[in-house]
Amino acid sequence: NPLLYFFMKQIKTAWNSVKKVLSKKKYLIISLAIAFIFFSISILSKNFKLIINLITKLNPLEFLNLLFGLYYEGIARNEVHSSIILITISVLLGITGSIMIFKIHSNGKIKGNISKTGTFGAIMGIAVPVCVPCGIGILSILGFGSVVAFLPFQGTELGILSIILLGYAIITLGSSINECPMCQVNLAKKDK
Repeated sequence: NPLLYFFMKQIKTAWNSVKKVLSKKKYLIISLAIAFIFFSISILSKNFKLIINLITKLNPLEFLNLLFGLYYEGIARNEVHSSIILITISVLLGITGSIMIFKIHSNGKIKGNISKTGTFGAIMGIAVPVCVPCGIGILSILGFGSVVAFLPFQGTELGILSIILLGYAIITLGSSINECPMCQVNLAKKDK
């Protein structure tokens, strides 16, 4: 099937470009930082007041122990599929962000559709709580958290939509890197 061949070729091209970008230490660190920040916000947001209240009252070791406990409980109390979706969105968001930053550094701009798709995927990931009964997403903060509970899969479908949109943004960005002369020049440069 020619269409399937074309699609698989696009994915392979994009994957090779993404690997080249992430093989540069700077962009790998950016990707991991974005993923960690998004993951942390998603897991720790429901305990934000507790963290702010205790940050000045605990010594650094006690505070780190508290954070570790909150991370652990945040993951352990979620359903397995919710944790998988959160981790996947975090990783994809980190990759999308680092590729966008690479494109901006290389070209000074990104095509509008690509950045809009990645941004929308990120917003969807932030908006939907990981655990509908206990999590906080932007929808919950705005008072729409209970609306998500009425969806057939309690918001899981929005998490999957976010994954699809971020995946599409990565494929599109990765393919565009292959067609960008300045990106190729920057990929060929050695890390400093």
